[in-house]
Amino acid sequence: MIKRLVKSLIKPLAIGLWASIVALVSSYATATWQSGGSVAIELSGTALDGLEYRKPDPITVPMISDGRLRGYVVARITFTANARDLREFPIDPQPFVLDETFRRIYTDGKVEFDQISKYNLEEIAGAIKVNVNERLGLELIKDVLFDELNYVDKDSLKKLDDAAKPG
Repeated sequence: MIKRLVKSLIKPLAIGLWASIVALVSSYATATWQSGGSVAIELSGTALDGLEYRKPDPITVPMISDGRLRGYVVARITFTANARDLREFPIDPQPFVLDETFRRIYTDGKVEFDQISKYNLEEIAGAIKVNVNERLGLELIKDVLFDELNYVDKDSLKKLDDAAKPG
């Protein structure tokens, strides 16, 4: 009886041992093959490797003209910087980027959202980048991108607020 039990267990044990050996050998072969080779990726002259994207919370900028609040600009931006430089820089550049974005939208006479026209977002983003890098004292920020730029006039907000009130 014991002999029969041992004979019936030998075949599954041998298959299990064989499967384990095959798995170990193939894993080892794959790991050695992968570590030995290197893959060179050429990116049309730009080195995007190591760039880190930071996406701060949106900012709300009041738009004032003729001494009156006209509405708000809501801006959501993303900025990029070299990941290593961000780690080594002693302070977080995000507040500087948000401050510069706020200043640019608030004080730039070209941003008049009560007039329907296009604005040069590339020029605004470039100015934000240059001014932040000047304030930080090095070329830390690589690019500034606008994810969203909306204008909400004061009257629309008042109507929304009145509609949201119960009663």
